[in-house]
Amino acid sequence: MVDLLIKHGYLLTMKGEGVGMVEDGALAIEDGQIVVVGKTDRVLEDYPSADLEYDAKNKAVLPGFVDAHIHTRLTLLRGQGQDVPEIEWMLKTMKPFQPYMREEHVVKGSALGVLEAVKSGSTCFCDIGRNMSLLAERVYGPSGVRAVLGETINEIGPDSMRDPNELYDFDEEVGEISFKKSIELIEKWNGFGKGRITCVFAPHAVDMMSKNLLLRVKEEAQSRELMIHIHVAQGGREEIQVRKRYGKSAVAFLNEIGYLDSNVIAAHCHQTTEKEVKLIAERGVHYVSCPSSIGLIDGITPPLALYLMFGGVAAGIGTDQASGNNSHNMLVEMKVAALLNKTRHRDPTILPAWKVLRIATIEGARCLGLDDRIGSLEPGKRADLIILNLRKPHMTPIITDPVRNIAPNIVYSARGDEVETVIVEGKVIVEEGKMLTLDEEKVIEEAQEAAEEVTMAASEDYKRAGSRLVWAMKQGLL
Repeated sequence: MVDLLIKHGYLLTMKGEGVGMVEDGALAIEDGQIVVVGKTDRVLEDYPSADLEYDAKNKAVLPGFVDAHIHTRLTLLRGQGQDVPEIEWMLKTMKPFQPYMREEHVVKGSALGVLEAVKSGSTCFCDIGRNMSLLAERVYGPSGVRAVLGETINEIGPDSMRDPNELYDFDEEVGEISFKKSIELIEKWNGFGKGRITCVFAPHAVDMMSKNLLLRVKEEAQSRELMIHIHVAQGGREEIQVRKRYGKSAVAFLNEIGYLDSNVIAAHCHQTTEKEVKLIAERGVHYVSCPSSIGLIDGITPPLALYLMFGGVAAGIGTDQASGNNSHNMLVEMKVAALLNKTRHRDPTILPAWKVLRIATIEGARCLGLDDRIGSLEPGKRADLIILNLRKPHMTPIITDPVRNIAPNIVYSARGDEVETVIVEGKVIVEEGKMLTLDEEKVIEEAQEAAEEVTMAASEDYKRAGSRLVWAMKQGLL
């Protein structure tokens, strides 16, 4: 008898080049690992029963979504930074809150972000930011989700960023402290929970740190055989800084210092030329696109489809932060990625549903270097998967001939409330839509209280910063 058996479902295994559909499929899980996948009648011959069984008739069973770039600590600031010019976003809508964000606020914001994302099907998070050891202990460890964590490394002190048109003042002491915290995170948490939590190095961006510190991070990552996750070419503000300091673009600078290779995960890359996207792809750099966030903050479609056209080897999708994106829902992110790239290229065949689903699962796992463990439903893989109820008005009908509509309906119609069951490492963490490892009501209530504390404390600073949102409030538009 195995631990867990799922039968009679539409299995989107992600084997092969497409979604790897198995109709009336089943899979069995033992000790957190998938042991068999196939037609239900064949699987039941060898595994007729289990300690826990799910009848997945009229349901889709697929790998959990990989959110390849997320900042859960900022979830408390949802709705505080939209609809402003890109150059205002960081300095006029985000910076005013930072002095008032205490550790407890960060924990409560992160828990809220994880709760939201898991309930819409995410099982793996690449979370980048400050206080990652704390979040590993208080959020990622207890919640049971899979996480790739990176402590932000930069040289930005409280007074470093006064004006986006003037060079930032780097603070070497801040850089040393953040580098040390990154190493401490890695030494304590990398490999935790049989590999459920792993770590990366996370140098912030070219405009946020010196060349010397960038190269030290790369050397340390190579010595520890860990990947680097870095924001690259993330908008006009960064472009101003990098050209003032180095006289070239972020991509050109990183290429010049030998940074662009298959050990690097580059996020965003929307302030790039086609030639630079091609260079990133040719160098084997892994790429994460956050289309909703960048669309809202920058008014630009990130070059996801272009990267793939140029032969990019590993692409993922991320929700970024709720203070820009406004949500941590990978189902929303998949639809936005498909629609924006279709319109960018004026080609409705770009990023079809089956491809977007792959990017959110197996290819996202490859982007993070985890495709040997997760991202597909195959014997030997860790059991990270979700079950979606297709018997919803917006998901009906279910058609398998002449064209299976299950993948398109997931990408273009699903909202998140279809997710009934979430399993990570063979353990059920969401059952009947309810998260079992976090107290949902407590998380929401504590996040509300924390958000009110932060926003009230920062209110005058925010107003003095004078973003377009402050003007909108004065005009009674919000």
